[in-house]
Amino acid sequence: MTSLPLRRALPSQQRVSARGVSDFIEAVNAADLELHSFMLYRDGAVVAEAFWAPYCAERLHVQHSATKSWVSMAVGLLVDDGVLSLDAKVVDFFAADCPASISANLAAMTVRDLLTMRTGHRQGISGGAWRGRSDSWVRLFLNEPVEDPPGHRFIYSSASSFMLSAIVSVVSGQTAFELCNARIFQPMGMGPIEWDLAPGGFNTGGNGLSCRTEDLLKFGVLHLQHGNWQGQQLLSREWVAEATRGHVDDVWMGAFDGKRYLSRDESSGAAVTRREGYGYQWWMTLHGGYYASGVFGQQCIVLPRHNAVIAFTAGLALGERRLHSLLWEHLLPALDVPSEGSEDAALAALLAHQQRPVMSGAASSPRQAEFSTTFAMQANEDQVSEVRLEFGPEYCDFYLTDPRGTHCIRAGLSAGIETQTSMTGHYLHHQYQPELTPVVAQARWTEDRVLSMTWQFVETAFCDRVTCRIEHGTLYVDRSVNVNAGPLQRPTLAGHPTIALQESP
Repeated sequence: MTSLPLRRALPSQQRVSARGVSDFIEAVNAADLELHSFMLYRDGAVVAEAFWAPYCAERLHVQHSATKSWVSMAVGLLVDDGVLSLDAKVVDFFAADCPASISANLAAMTVRDLLTMRTGHRQGISGGAWRGRSDSWVRLFLNEPVEDPPGHRFIYSSASSFMLSAIVSVVSGQTAFELCNARIFQPMGMGPIEWDLAPGGFNTGGNGLSCRTEDLLKFGVLHLQHGNWQGQQLLSREWVAEATRGHVDDVWMGAFDGKRYLSRDESSGAAVTRREGYGYQWWMTLHGGYYASGVFGQQCIVLPRHNAVIAFTAGLALGERRLHSLLWEHLLPALDVPSEGSEDAALAALLAHQQRPVMSGAASSPRQAEFSTTFAMQANEDQVSEVRLEFGPEYCDFYLTDPRGTHCIRAGLSAGIETQTSMTGHYLHHQYQPELTPVVAQARWTEDRVLSMTWQFVETAFCDRVTCRIEHGTLYVDRSVNVNAGPLQRPTLAGHPTIALQESP
């Protein structure tokens, strides 16, 4: 796929205050909000972009639930073609997968109900609940109890978005990716885009799409331009208008346990939040905008009144709302403001030097030889049987053996080192477990002679912190993560060297 970049311009050329953008970036960093990338498009051009190293412009980044807005686009193509009606009944697409007894509520559910998350279910299903399951997700969905009549109450569910993807495939004979690739991605000159497959050969629909930040931005620009791209009407104006307007005003997000979203009634008051509204797999937002949103901070925000699009990727905790507050406080007022050209250079310098924090500590330790061996691990929840550490002049290789095999991450002792790894991590990574994924890892020795590492999985939101310490001949390994829908910490691993070593003083 040939990638065609968007036009670039200086902020002052597009009536954007460079000072306001700088204030936003500085406020984000001061609040210790973990952004990985940021791009701002205004009046036909990108006016600001930043990537926090080791993230960079050419990297793909998992979009999580921002994927839902992309599957909405796939549905829109078929609606435009006249081959799919939003009033079509869901069960009619999957006769062979329906339960023996179809309830009246399930029978009444339509494509429109899936799009607006008003399916009649009382609990929503997270992508992490089904990820890794090999049985039919269509059957799982159709066997969920539909307690209420569809079309009324909002319940957020990735399962609803998956069913839209499956319907796209049944109607078109293509996956959602294949359909969009031929009719949207290639004509727009997008870069490489990946989209996970579920059992049955359907794209996952509610999640699992990975793309570069510029292509996330392009996706928003296409909708800002009412489906038109360089004179081609790729998506009808009518669909874009319908998909991105509020269809559901009474939108409440209940408690989330990592697998399911509870209804407002089932959640404690503190766990319930109200949102501005919902369209066809798009969230409504303040200032007349709408946005695609993925957990941990993957977002594309379209602001038609300002002819602007904002795209960013991140590693933000569940429920983190400060980033939006900073957008409205600093970035929104920077739009449509006469700007001094002298401020453009200062902003460019600021944006060019963003990076994730570098570890502190020593590159060597008197205890290194003591750690440099193989350890047989005691019985543990993660079924890790062995840990081995090997040291080179500028790196440490951390090996871990579990039922999936032996996995290695090389961590730089002076600078981060990028490698590909198969390291098991789904329990900390919202159930994502790619066969191979890039990781940039650093290692340092702390003053108390503990080996500490960071593993930044640079196509995702996740960064693991791993510490190894030896006490009385026993190696203890602790592993935690920056963000997750479930626990942030794994149980401590403990093991003894397979060859007896004398502990350093």
